[in-house]
Amino acid sequence: MVDNAKEVRKQILDVIGMLAAAVTILVYLVLCINATWEFIPADSFVMNVLRVIQTYAPLIVVGITGLEFVSGKSLVMRIIFYVAIALVVVFMFFPGTWNNLVGVIG
Repeated sequence: MVDNAKEVRKQILDVIGMLAAAVTILVYLVLCINATWEFIPADSFVMNVLRVIQTYAPLIVVGITGLEFVSGKSLVMRIIFYVAIALVVVFMFFPGTWNNLVGVIG
């Protein structure tokens, strides 16, 4: 029997990555349109959700794409990528570091 679990995981990550990328693009599109013609109030719940998605969605897309990429690579490459993702997530919990990073980019 052929074990195609790796290929199935890769296809699942591909679909999840596609959905995450589509949501990211749609959120950025809504925010760009809203910047020109304001139809969402600045202090509303919807705008807060869109801003959170704007901040974290690119990181999620890169993470999913990276997981898809390293799924067929050597164990060393996978460990390096997993450690890098873990470090980024851990540093997100240090408010000063994450605010400085987002502040520098913004």
